[in-house]
Amino acid sequence: MSKAIYKAERPFTLESIMPSSNIKNLSVPQLLAMRSDIDRLLQSKRSELQAQLAQIGGEAVATRRAGSIKGTKVAPKYRHPKTGETWSGRGGTAGWLAREIKAGRKKEDFLIAKPAKAAKKRGRAK
Repeated sequence: MSKAIYKAERPFTLESIMPSSNIKNLSVPQLLAMRSDIDRLLQSKRSELQAQLAQIGGEAVATRRAGSIKGTKVAPKYRHPKTGETWSGRGGTAGWLAREIKAGRKKEDFLIAKPAKAAKKRGRAK
């Protein structure tokens, strides 16, 4: 495919996105504009490929955003019997539990009993 045909078929060219100058010499607005152009080019290419895949009878792969577990609430795993304070067992040790451990108690002494249904292990199909 010649370069002239390529330029005529595509709204964006490699030259328009990646100037011949060194990117270290570009300003922040120029870099952001380049990034935007690259994003548009990639989205265009993705749409083309999905259309081609649909033409040959393939299924388009569903897009999925990466999930984050940050901030997800989890059930508490430890509870102080007198104060009722709880800790999920994630992150740094809760202050109340650290003080109790320092006083000689064991972390297992504060475990919350799991319900019978949740205590069963799920077997994997072989």
